[in-house]
Amino acid sequence: MKTDPHPLPASLRRQAVAGGVTGLVADAFLVLFYVVARPWADDPGDSWLGPANDVLVLLQYLALVPVVRGLGRLMAGDARARGWTRIGLVAAVLVVVLQALLLTGLMPFEYQVVPVSLSAVAGMCWAGAISAAGARTGTLPAAVTRLGRAIVIGLPVAVGAFGVGFLVTVFFDVSWAWAAGGIPGAVVWTMFPAWTLLVGLRR
Repeated sequence: MKTDPHPLPASLRRQAVAGGVTGLVADAFLVLFYVVARPWADDPGDSWLGPANDVLVLLQYLALVPVVRGLGRLMAGDARARGWTRIGLVAAVLVVVLQALLLTGLMPFEYQVVPVSLSAVAGMCWAGAISAAGARTGTLPAAVTRLGRAIVIGLPVAVGAFGVGFLVTVFFDVSWAWAAGGIPGAVVWTMFPAWTLLVGLRR
């Protein structure tokens, strides 16, 4: 049975917990925003939950940056982990920058949403890859590595479901279909901060 000879420093565990909790709250706000504002409707509403989510996502990824670096240092001897650490850092920093541009009004949402979503997906891929590296090197517990792998497995399922929902919306004019198709994506999206929280809670 593999052990963890190089536990994360307490400061990095705190960052992971902060990022995980903040991300889970951000996801909850996003779900509530869709329920309250119904942005797919002909007459969508407005809510403070959307802007609150934007702020929390910025804080989530600010906390994630030192976690990516810390895990990368723990697995510095693994070549694949080193490569994915660079990808994870770029993804996290891009989300921070893009969210800051959105919140300051320097980039409108319609231009920001696609690159920030792609960066977030890249971060989830990093979580899966670094989980696999953690299993190879014995630096992450089984619960963390299993959840990281589940995120990567769930990503293509989520993309496929959203694609089907989007096509139904476009071709059959079912306004809510794209939101329904996004439910698997919402689950995977929530698994990422849950994974980060597990990293912080590990002993």
